[in-house]
Amino acid sequence: MKERRLLERVMLLQADNSRTHVTQAEALTQSIVAHLQRILNTRQGSVPIDNEFGVPDFTNLAGSFAVGQTTQIIENMTRMIARYEPRLKSPRIQVVEGAQEVLSLSFSLEGLVAIDNRDIPIHLATRVSSDGHVSLAMQ
Repeated sequence: MKERRLLERVMLLQADNSRTHVTQAEALTQSIVAHLQRILNTRQGSVPIDNEFGVPDFTNLAGSFAVGQTTQIIENMTRMIARYEPRLKSPRIQVVEGAQEVLSLSFSLEGLVAIDNRDIPIHLATRVSSDGHVSLAMQ
């Protein structure tokens, strides 16, 4: 159960105790993706206990592929992931070239997850929509 965050473990204790067929690796990656989703969709300054938590508002940046703006988004997301999701080692974010959606930016997020004393690569498709919402999906 150590692959889940503390609040996830508390919620599981309160939920039905029936067993699932989710492996440790699947539970860990699902937990990481859910936590990254929360981190990257929290606006910086909106969490009273930590003013640094969250990312700046991407609303004005998502519709543009200007190099400086995408670089700024990548730097902000990488900084937040490295600081607040330590289970994902060596996070790397790159712009996905040739994305078909006009009003959003697509990125590839890669990193390593330690499972049973081995580093397993993880690949996530990341999209910042025109309203600033960040979505993640396993690749």
